[in-house]
Amino acid sequence: MNNTTSNVSNLGQCDQPINELFAYACVYYTLHGYLSLAICCFGVPTNLVNIIILTRKSMRNPINNILTGIAISDAITMMSYIPFAIHFYIQHGLERTPAKYTFEWTWFLALHFNLSVTTHMISIWLGVCMSIVRYIYIKSMGIGKINIDQAKSVILVVMVFLISILFCIPNYYITKVRITAGSDNVYMLENLRLGEKDMPWIEALAAWIFILMGKIGPCILITISGSLLLYTLHISQERTKALKGARVEERMRTHRRTTIMLLAIICMFIVAELPQSILLLIGIFKENFFKVEYALLADTIDILALINNATNFIMYCAMSRQFRDILFEMTCKYLHNGEDASYSHVKAIQTKTSHVHV
Repeated sequence: MNNTTSNVSNLGQCDQPINELFAYACVYYTLHGYLSLAICCFGVPTNLVNIIILTRKSMRNPINNILTGIAISDAITMMSYIPFAIHFYIQHGLERTPAKYTFEWTWFLALHFNLSVTTHMISIWLGVCMSIVRYIYIKSMGIGKINIDQAKSVILVVMVFLISILFCIPNYYITKVRITAGSDNVYMLENLRLGEKDMPWIEALAAWIFILMGKIGPCILITISGSLLLYTLHISQERTKALKGARVEERMRTHRRTTIMLLAIICMFIVAELPQSILLLIGIFKENFFKVEYALLADTIDILALINNATNFIMYCAMSRQFRDILFEMTCKYLHNGEDASYSHVKAIQTKTSHVHV
């Protein structure tokens, strides 16, 4: 997430665009608030639904525990983004006015920035854990090796939350609010000097931790583990071809659907996080890149991350029958349909499939 707002106004006026990238940033700025608000208004309730369904007794397993952690992190990200988008993009324009940058709203901006950095680091590392745990599970099918159990997976999720917060402490430390010189009570966040020769060591430390531990490192690991997961799924399919029986075939189809869904989630992480990783890395070595080119692309980077936060519900509905069944059951209860034929049919299906992973 970007740590500034009105990035376009930092560089000039939109009625006189400097170049094509600047013109694009000006046009997209007018749309970003409404697009991000729409995505968040969809993503917050659907992630809450994800949490409710994935924590039901019949759905609890190590992978679903990790997916629940991702849903919690994504929901927090988008809850913070809703007031941010409304105030800084929809209610106010590009100008730095006292009404837009009050002391309270600027401190909210600081909180939002640090919260977003933390939750994104949590989500991507949980994605890494998910791919590794699934890889271990698929590789051990039919061999009898010990898998990670539910208790260990919960501990793993908690540890990812705590370690991510620990890694973000330097970022919290460098986030400061200042009043703009010569202004009438206009407060701003202290600008980061990323890529500048006089960049303080604490800012350099925060930047490298964020880039290596929050972006590039997990992107590399999730790509490797995702590739291994795909290869292991292929080997597992070849191994089960020699086995016969409808139950074996159905079980393999279920595991294949689950693995493909998790691979799709991994791909979304890479698409959302890798571009920002590359741009931030360039910003460290190229002077003024962070203040100019990166600033103009910050809103686009944000919308990619928000789309990633909001799409898991769609993937679950499209690729998990058990998830759809429980969602339908919940909808029937909410609409007061009671024990009608459809509802009873869903319960019967759930009883048969309660052992299946998402």
